[in-house]
Amino acid sequence: MIHLGVRGAMIVVALTASMLARADEASGPVHERASGRRSSPPGTMSIVFVGDVMLDNGPGHDIASGGDPFEGCADLLLDADFTVGNLECVLGHAGRLSHKAYVFRAAADSPRLLARYFTAVSLGNNHAFDFGPEGLVECLAILDQERIGHCGAGRTLAEARAPVVLEKDGLRVAIIAANGFRPHDYAATATSPGVAPLAESDLLADIASARKDADVVVPFVHWGDELVAEPLAADRELARMMIDAGSAAVIGGHPHVTQTVDVHRGAPIVYSLGNFVFDYYPCDPPQWTGWVVKLTVTKGEPVSVETRAVVLDAVGRPRPLVPRP
Repeated sequence: MIHLGVRGAMIVVALTASMLARADEASGPVHERASGRRSSPPGTMSIVFVGDVMLDNGPGHDIASGGDPFEGCADLLLDADFTVGNLECVLGHAGRLSHKAYVFRAAADSPRLLARYFTAVSLGNNHAFDFGPEGLVECLAILDQERIGHCGAGRTLAEARAPVVLEKDGLRVAIIAANGFRPHDYAATATSPGVAPLAESDLLADIASARKDADVVVPFVHWGDELVAEPLAADRELARMMIDAGSAAVIGGHPHVTQTVDVHRGAPIVYSLGNFVFDYYPCDPPQWTGWVVKLTVTKGEPVSVETRAVVLDAVGRPRPLVPRP
């Protein structure tokens, strides 16, 4: 069950196994979820975060051919109560192509696969607006239809800044998303669709506001320099400020490569998850790798964090990176 609202009436995703089963029975195959999701013990909540999910080009051709680019990491994606990723493409067919170097539209069957594995996605990135306001609005409508929560973009700035809230056993975790890469090029306004820009004062205010209604707040931010393994000094400072404002963890993306991990006041900071589903261009590294991060939340305790590494094949499909003997 997903209740949709805007800032002041949070977007709430309150899912239990029984609710998911009833929803699937009611909605048919289009809303099919993969079986085997593992629930955490009562009184705790687990959330898996993955990095950039781009379902055009290589992964898009795989989907169009009947493939499932997530299949190789299904166990990792379903090893939690909830799964959240950064959707680095537009769903649907609406809108006009933006004049930019890289523009991504997901393959037609992508929504069904996303609904199988993901509880929510971040649209707080520089590709949610690849097909302009019409493309974004249709993407939002498709996510709503598939009952996939979303944050970081919206039909108005208020909606774009609203968190998506995950709820289990009375625990509420608010996830806030914002884009720091050319933020004003894609920004929503009070009356027009777009992406939530990463503005320090707004983001800190949104964290403090969300903390009033949620047990835990986790910003999922799009920042940093591409293909650079270390975070910017300004990002390190902002991450600490986000934790001081009430965040229990900070998750980041955009560089396409993994970056270092810090801890501030007991809260983990994962500056970049790297890619999760993404193909290759001639200027790219010879092999993409990424992190799958699992946060476990217990009321009144610091969140715990586990990481697993994945490696992407030539098509852009991830597989768990098996440690060498």
